[in-house]
Amino acid sequence: MQMPKRSVIGAVLLLSVGVLFCNPRTQVHIKGHRITIDSGGHHIEGTLGPATVHQMLMKDEGISIGTFSGDGFVTTLPLATAERLRAQYGDFFKCNTPGVVQARGALKGTVLVCNHGETKKSLTEALSLVKKSRIPVVSFVGSPILVTKQTYLKMEVEDHTGTVLYYLNDFAILKADYMR
Repeated sequence: MQMPKRSVIGAVLLLSVGVLFCNPRTQVHIKGHRITIDSGGHHIEGTLGPATVHQMLMKDEGISIGTFSGDGFVTTLPLATAERLRAQYGDFFKCNTPGVVQARGALKGTVLVCNHGETKKSLTEALSLVKKSRIPVVSFVGSPILVTKQTYLKMEVEDHTGTVLYYLNDFAILKADYMR
């Protein structure tokens, strides 16, 4: 009878250790204009640019294989660009329209990092819309993060992908689906 108890206790301990190391919690520290982010094996240091208002479409969720994905990793398109393309081409997301080439060129990989409960909640809601193949229109107040040092598992990382990182102060969904 002792063997099953030990097995259960061992399994629970093993599972607890696995969850602890596989479920990275993002820790954000800000001191003046300096920001430090620790998430799993990722360590990022940088400076915060001026906070500005951004209005974007969130098109697709990014795929992160060992790269830092923050609280949200998405492909974004500025709302002003989307409005211009829509006025000129109509549904510019259809593959056979001339606007799709211009839209594709304006899409940016974007990593969003937040440290506030309500901001995270709104971002999570927008990400759930993206997962349902919707294209939410969002507005956020955010500072670009100018990365000065980035390591993964203590190895120096240089990112040349053009992915933009923002630290969010506020986030709101303006419209659940741009196409409707």
